[in-house]
Amino acid sequence: MRKWYWFVGAKQAWYYKKQTAVCVGGITAAIVVLMVILSFSQGFQDFFSERILLMTPHLALEAGHNDQVNSDLQRSIESVDGVEGSAPYLMFPGLIQRGLAAEPVTLKGVNWVDENRLFQIEDLLESGDWTLIQQNEGIVIGAELARLLGVNTGDVVTVVTPLHSAPLRVEGSFYTGYYPLDVGLVLLPLEKAQNLTETTGLTGYGVKVAGFPDVDQYILPLQNKTNLWVRPWYEREQSLFIGMSVQRTVLIWIMIFTLLVSALGIMNVFLLRTWGQQRNVGVLRTLGAAPLEIGAMFVTQGLYCGVLGGALGIAAARIVVAVLSTLTIHLPQVFYMERLPIRWAGQDVWWVAGVAVAAGLGAVLWPAWRMTTVEPSEVMRNG
Repeated sequence: MRKWYWFVGAKQAWYYKKQTAVCVGGITAAIVVLMVILSFSQGFQDFFSERILLMTPHLALEAGHNDQVNSDLQRSIESVDGVEGSAPYLMFPGLIQRGLAAEPVTLKGVNWVDENRLFQIEDLLESGDWTLIQQNEGIVIGAELARLLGVNTGDVVTVVTPLHSAPLRVEGSFYTGYYPLDVGLVLLPLEKAQNLTETTGLTGYGVKVAGFPDVDQYILPLQNKTNLWVRPWYEREQSLFIGMSVQRTVLIWIMIFTLLVSALGIMNVFLLRTWGQQRNVGVLRTLGAAPLEIGAMFVTQGLYCGVLGGALGIAAARIVVAVLSTLTIHLPQVFYMERLPIRWAGQDVWWVAGVAVAAGLGAVLWPAWRMTTVEPSEVMRNG
């Protein structure tokens, strides 16, 4: 009977079910930990992406460093397919001062109507009245900056720029949950920003697109339409995402080495199993089984362990992530997070399953090779 080793391998795995359970359990445990870690990594990445995009455009169209846009391109920008909205802005560095306290900030002059169309600023307000904000010439600051300076809505602060300084009223404060924005961004009317910088131009336009996951596909059409430098949102946060990517890679390799330790344990189990099965192997060889078929019989057992361990590990990890996502795990205030984020890393399931199968197969290669060298006559002589 051809391919008999699949059937015999399954019977052997069931006969030595305690040893098989240990092998499957080792792979399952490693896969659960690996998938939970990947899900935490996915949760952190999604958390920061969502918070950053609360006040950051999908694409920024700018003339370049030390240059300004002096023509109205808003209609041309919004004529590109997939663009949902745009907003002009003028961005420059400055200081916010109140008494002896001063904080460096990024000042962003905006058109309130267009900016609200992109970011729904009125929903992000922690204090202040949106109607009054649009009517007055005051500023809107991040909630964390307001706490650092000890100011409330209605207080007057001094805005210092490279060219001018001016007292301005705090009309409100916003909260995104992303610390660099909440402590370092100040919004003010576009006309007031142009007066403070003695210019009539713009830094550029912020753009919101419909196909956000494929944001890069809009870069070339917008460049051709406007002749401006188009920058995707993640480019401004490269250091953050590079750091998260490095951390994720390190954790993955740590868990892969942990899986290798499990594979070594599985290999030891199979080495003991092969030691006790030499007589059976000798009988099979006498009945005409080829050495490669003997090796395949043991390889299939490793394959069964890898497949079963991977499937159970992924299923168990899915349950663990679902349970953890319902729990509110509070973090110290220094982390600037309300809860520990976790989100199922579904895009990693296939390669993790492949690692589990590879671990099961790799663990039995040496024991399988040893069984291919068994000679029937030697077994019978020593038996």
